Amino acid sequence: MKTRAFTLVEMITVIVVLGILSVGTFVSLKHLYVRVSKSKAIGELSLDSQIVVNQISSMLYDRVPSSVIGYNDTTDTFESIYSLSSTYHVLEWIGLATESLKKRDYSGFVDLDDSNGTSKTIVSPDTDVLLLAQSTQKKFDIATNVFNTDVVGLVFAGTFDDGSIVYSNDFNSTFGWHGNSANRVFGISNTSSGKNIVLKTKPNKIYEKYYIVDSAYAIARGDDINCRSDANETDTLYLFYNYRPWKGEDFCHDANVTVLSKEVSGFEIDLLNGSIFFNLTMKRNIKGSENNVTISKQKVVF
Repeated sequence: MKTRAFTLVEMITVIVVLGILSVGTFVSLKHLYVRVSKSKAIGELSLDSQIVVNQISSMLYDRVPSSVIGYNDTTDTFESIYSLSSTYHVLEWIGLATESLKKRDYSGFVDLDDSNGTSKTIVSPDTDVLLLAQSTQKKFDIATNVFNTDVVGLVFAGTFDDGSIVYSNDFNSTFGWHGNSANRVFGISNTSSGKNIVLKTKPNKIYEKYYIVDSAYAIARGDDINCRSDANETDTLYLFYNYRPWKGEDFCHDANVTVLSKEVSGFEIDLLNGSIFFNLTMKRNIKGSENNVTISKQKVVF
């Protein structure tokens, strides 16, 4: 029996056809891979960005009203967020000792009849200064074997609730930001006990409401700050905490730092009808695609 073999032309034709089919299959698989990668990135970035904006808004909610500033570490300048005239890349604010308030270590209210400005003593019902100091020391891993009220400060509500301090001439010397005076933050003396809070300096006025502050906070991208060698990764959003401007500390030299999120290509903050508005943008490069996946989330904090 005579067997017919493939001719050279037929073999070349088959090879060419197989090559065309393989190229088409490769292109289809590549497009499928890109689509799957984009869908995965959209889901992950959407979830991550939502978690981050919720974290930031939660922290900002527990702030001293009117204490929020924008800061530029290159020029060492800052302004209240309520009266910004320049662009700033660092967001800072004074945080409240909220955990201690929830534990009822202090009430936040003053008995004006029993308080005495001359002796620098305010009487705060349902307050235990010792528990307050110990709770904050535990919060920031500070030794708790001594009664250390230096960790916390006291800020009377007063004008901070109506925001008028923002537009006064002494805002720079209000909270102690970046080497300035802290005329409105009162240190608490170790002679304090029970509901009697003894201040280190005499207040000009005593208000019926006060805030206990235990730390300042700062948020910035590593691209936008130069003063921290341990927080300079590109497209990384950092949180700085456990520093006290009213004691002469700042986030550049004294704060602890942690990563809030990576892949953050933008973080902007502004005002919207008198409320704090911020926008977080996250971006991820997709291998094999000319277009990146970008997700933006906004939040308003009242």
